[in-house]
Amino acid sequence: MGASSLVQRIVSGVILIAVVVGCLWLPWGVLALACLMTVTLSIEFYRLVSSARYRKEQVLVVAAMVLELVLFFLYLAKGLDARFLTLGLVLVVDAWICLIFDGASDHAFSTESFFPLVYILPAMLSLLRLSWPGGVFSWRLTLGLIVLVWISDIGAYCVGMLFGQRTNSRKLFPALSPKKSWVGVYGGTVFTFLAAWAVWALWGAEVLPLFHWMMMALIVASLGVLGDLFESLIKRHAGVKDASHVIPGHGGMLDRFDGLLFVLPVAAIYLLVFQLI
Repeated sequence: MGASSLVQRIVSGVILIAVVVGCLWLPWGVLALACLMTVTLSIEFYRLVSSARYRKEQVLVVAAMVLELVLFFLYLAKGLDARFLTLGLVLVVDAWICLIFDGASDHAFSTESFFPLVYILPAMLSLLRLSWPGGVFSWRLTLGLIVLVWISDIGAYCVGMLFGQRTNSRKLFPALSPKKSWVGVYGGTVFTFLAAWAVWALWGAEVLPLFHWMMMALIVASLGVLGDLFESLIKRHAGVKDASHVIPGHGGMLDRFDGLLFVLPVAAIYLLVFQLI
């Protein structure tokens, strides 16, 4: 990586961090972040897996997810009746109807248009739910989890580049990602647990005990890697290196938030089961 590319990567990374962290401070900011990520991640996903872009059913699925996020936000923040959360199903049914009637003539019948409903939407709903622990808005838990994911990625990348590219280094899954190594995974895991302790010490003690922050680190270290590999599988299928070029030096939104898509739903389920949020 050249000096100019490194500078570009650092600058765009700092801007991305500033935008994400800035949105987490305000309730409407979290909603805006979730909606923006839903749209951009879905567009990148469709570009990777679909031969035709912007089909009617794709637009309806994205609209359904955004509507569901808005309704869930109003449920959390304003006490909206939970029955209104089913309104998003209307647009999903409309998307199915479009797929059925267009499938015979325009394109092969498939369910790829609906995959963001299980790949992207649960993570974005979890982002909102984690921002209202105990029914009160707070940035501490969501910021802590996002920091863990970022530190895990950075740690795995740095350790992997320094020690995992030797000829005798064991690769994690060379068929999907030739550069990812087990050394990088181990390094990322260590950094994640250190970051969990730092988050707990700085601002997370008011949210979770140290033990549960360590469990969050375990979830991040394990599922973040799976999310990364799954996105690599999608890109390998599409024959591309990056999901897009929307973030200079980093690729696409899907490249930067692939681990978060796997981490947030499981973290939310864990915290709900133990009645911590």
